[in-house]
Amino acid sequence: MGLVLLLAACSGPRNDLSSDFTLSLDSTTPTLVAQQGGSKTLQLTITPKNGFTGEVGLSLEGAPEGISLSPTSVRVTGTVPVTQTLTIAVGSSVEARNYPITLKGTAGSIIKSVNFTLEVLPTGSHNLSGIILSEGAGAPVQGATLRLYFQGTLIHTATSNAEGRFALDRLPEGVYRLEVQKPGMAGSVLEGIRVPDMPSVTVIQRPAFDQSATTTPPTLIITQNGTASLEGQTFTDTIPFRVQVDTSKDYVKPMRFIYVALGRTPGSAFLSQTTTSSRRLFANTEDTGNQTLTGSQVAGLGDTDGERVYLEVVAYDFNNNRSHYILPVTFLNTASTQNNTVSAPTQVAATAITLTQAVGFYDIKTPFTLTVPLGKGRVGDMPLAAPEGSNLYVEVRWCYTATAVPFAFDIERSTDGQNWVRVGTVGGNRSASCPTSTFDRPFFFRDASPDLTPGQTYFYRVVARGANRAESASSSTTPLPSFSAPLQAPADEIKNVSKKPDFVIGHPQLSLGADGAAYNIVLWDTLTGDNVAWQTLGGGLIFVELGTGNEGNGIPQGESLVYGFPGNNLVVYTDTAGLLDPSRPNRVPVNVTQGNVTLPYNFDGYASLAELQALRTYAWQLYVSYAYKYNLSENRIAAYSVQTWPSSTSFIRLSRPGTQVFEFTTGE
Repeated sequence: MGLVLLLAACSGPRNDLSSDFTLSLDSTTPTLVAQQGGSKTLQLTITPKNGFTGEVGLSLEGAPEGISLSPTSVRVTGTVPVTQTLTIAVGSSVEARNYPITLKGTAGSIIKSVNFTLEVLPTGSHNLSGIILSEGAGAPVQGATLRLYFQGTLIHTATSNAEGRFALDRLPEGVYRLEVQKPGMAGSVLEGIRVPDMPSVTVIQRPAFDQSATTTPPTLIITQNGTASLEGQTFTDTIPFRVQVDTSKDYVKPMRFIYVALGRTPGSAFLSQTTTSSRRLFANTEDTGNQTLTGSQVAGLGDTDGERVYLEVVAYDFNNNRSHYILPVTFLNTASTQNNTVSAPTQVAATAITLTQAVGFYDIKTPFTLTVPLGKGRVGDMPLAAPEGSNLYVEVRWCYTATAVPFAFDIERSTDGQNWVRVGTVGGNRSASCPTSTFDRPFFFRDASPDLTPGQTYFYRVVARGANRAESASSSTTPLPSFSAPLQAPADEIKNVSKKPDFVIGHPQLSLGADGAAYNIVLWDTLTGDNVAWQTLGGGLIFVELGTGNEGNGIPQGESLVYGFPGNNLVVYTDTAGLLDPSRPNRVPVNVTQGNVTLPYNFDGYASLAELQALRTYAWQLYVSYAYKYNLSENRIAAYSVQTWPSSTSFIRLSRPGTQVFEFTTGE
């Protein structure tokens, strides 16, 4: 009998009067969320007492058919607690609802249990993809952690890839909240994502102003007047709103900005001000007070039957934490222009503009215009008013001179000229004339979609909308990659430089796919600071074009052309093919093989001294630098890539921060 008792004690769980164990989960009353056809894990801890050892069998009570547990047993061998990851699998046929479930552990006559709730969410066939950018069309944010919430419950986590992109699948129809976090970056939240209406989204995540401060975005309360609900309501001609920051929640005071506008499509990028549409801006406030969207802020939106539109609110706190809320409303617009029979817009021109740096909400956008070539022998002023945080956007300009004023202009984009997608809507209007210069045309829209890609040709058209639709002819553009012309000589901090130096800059036009580039060099005396020793063409631009043949700038490959417009007169400095000047001048040498251009000191006669002073330190930089590409079918330049442009915040002639500045010292 003693031998039998000894063997029983060695082979099974110890189950005397004092041995015992407890069960615990990773939360006191955990709620586990899983989708139909999916699975979730939870942590179980078994704590032995009074020498308990042996196998603990696990089972679920209260779970419907289709829910399974793995593993179904855990062995306890020592005196320390044992932690086991459990997997709860949910069959696709399990009804979507909450299930109170008991996890039971059994070892001989010892029975212990712990309760939890299993929330089964419906699965769907919908997908949500997107991209996280540091600006509206800026650099991608890699390695950001995303958390997707459905009905207040976390259902998906993901990490953005090297391109800042992510994809989530098997989503049911509904409204979602997406939170984004990454060390060193401010937090970002997008509230009100509607699946499947919004199959893709763009999330802006700016660098944190203070990395030690909280990265929790501000929580917003958006109502009609502080009490009445706004979301889902119906409004006529005006939309009342009030945006309040919930000061009881975490964020970094003070608030920077709150923007309010009607989204042209759900989740669309915010528009900069246009001639016929606008948005509301509130700075340094936690409460906008009772406000309305009216006039140009609702122009072209809604209809007499009531159209579903989206009120969008973007808010930044002091640490650049960003909150973006999207609220659907029904909008009745009684504007009589909806009854007008309209004509097609004319002179539509799409121009792609790439900036080396994204222009953010808080950056100084100066100058507002930049002198650029519009075509062969033609120059004009191009606006540099990019939409929020964009470094690549397409500016679509057009005219409308017909008497019958449209209710709205719809801007449509295509990649093949056949299949069109609306990318924006602005209010309708008319003008008395149509200027020849592209950038002087009165109506415009700026497309800053994050899916715009350098090297891809895009077609745009504008549709006037009233009682009818009237489509314009299309215009095309091919965005250029970011342009950077490096300074080469005189090198930075070099000494014994000639008093008549040659200034050499890289000219990567061909590798960029461009047809030319424009430059302005400024040279100043560092001793006096603001004393400009020389600025090429007296502040004018010098244009350098390497041959791209009849499909580009019309210059034979291997040849080069350098020209400018000092005093508004065309002057040719280099023409190796003799296209404009049969004498083939070579006053500004271009090395096609190495891809650089040499600007000899005072080649244009604009220097203040015939030669620089001896043993003097000077600084030089590109005051203006950009590349451009022709659209031969429309007889104009249709793409620009801007490296640098002047800054009005410096007392000397300095370009934007980050621009190369080289210093050198002359010899005897």
